[in-house]
Amino acid sequence: MRIDIHCHAIGKGTDIEKTDTEIYFNPYDNQLLFTRLLYAKLEQDLVNMDADLNADQQISTDEYFAMLFTLLSTSEELDGIVLLALDAVYSPDNGELDRKKTDLWVSNRFLSEKVKELNNQLRDKGSEKKFYFGASVNPNRKDWRNELEYVLHQTDAVLVKLIPSTQHIRLKDKKHRGFYKMLASGKIPLLCHVGPEYSFPEGIRKKELDYYRNLGEPLACGVTVIAAHCAAPVFPIIEKNVIQEFSVFMEAANSGSTQLWADTSALSLATRIPFIQEIVGTFPSKWLIHGSDFPIPIDSWPHLPLVTHDITPAEYIRICKTKNPFDRDVRIKRAHGFDKKIMKNAEKVLRMP
Repeated sequence: MRIDIHCHAIGKGTDIEKTDTEIYFNPYDNQLLFTRLLYAKLEQDLVNMDADLNADQQISTDEYFAMLFTLLSTSEELDGIVLLALDAVYSPDNGELDRKKTDLWVSNRFLSEKVKELNNQLRDKGSEKKFYFGASVNPNRKDWRNELEYVLHQTDAVLVKLIPSTQHIRLKDKKHRGFYKMLASGKIPLLCHVGPEYSFPEGIRKKELDYYRNLGEPLACGVTVIAAHCAAPVFPIIEKNVIQEFSVFMEAANSGSTQLWADTSALSLATRIPFIQEIVGTFPSKWLIHGSDFPIPIDSWPHLPLVTHDITPAEYIRICKTKNPFDRDVRIKRAHGFDKKIMKNAEKVLRMP
């Protein structure tokens, strides 16, 4: 199956006490100017994609999932999409919920049920396409063991997603070894954000927590890890390029069997175009997994023919005419030289139902 393993679930719930039935989103008490502008752009992008069904210039949780359903149903390039939960921020010191620092909370209970609902709709439509549940459990939380037990034994979770900076997780902390060993014994991979994180205020403030070498501890405990974004910078010049360093780290981790993978999420960003050729030439396709990072923008116009890595005019025209953003992302990466085989690597890594 051709699976996109990196698609975010977003919503508009405002009550942090009701995360079992709604997505919680409240960055307004913890905001930065950059993220304020980013969120406004993302919402406008979704409005432009006709997701605003009631024409109020806002995208509700239900409207967002209705759009995802339509996009997967009509996709020519994908058979499945992994929807990602995001656990709250918990104090690394006492395990208590940090309400102010929690800007987005997509709970496992909410999303696992939503995925079931979407898949029932697909079956009713006679479609063989499928959504998959990507869980998130913050190992800082006091009850992490109970939450991870729930994910492993009461849901069809195919992976566990963490954004260390955003969730205040010190991956190298030895106290998380029990968490990692439980992931390993449950044979569920860890999709971990690596590199700069600009989508959340805490990601910007705690960027040192997203350093790729922090993955050493879960790898040492036997966890299969997927490093998001191939550790690529977001902005040229102002950020250090660690792609070659990360590739050496990856080779060492995979000296036996393949334990460390990398996904291609958010590589279609205009600011990452200067890094694409290096990424394609550095990482073997046998270690790459396809991901989009939707709803992060997937723009077609910057990938100019004969300028950005041998994209032909015909490829550029087809990309620009592709309305479905998931299909557009696949076609951009294919035109840049990513092997089409990576589209099916997910089945080798995910804990498939």
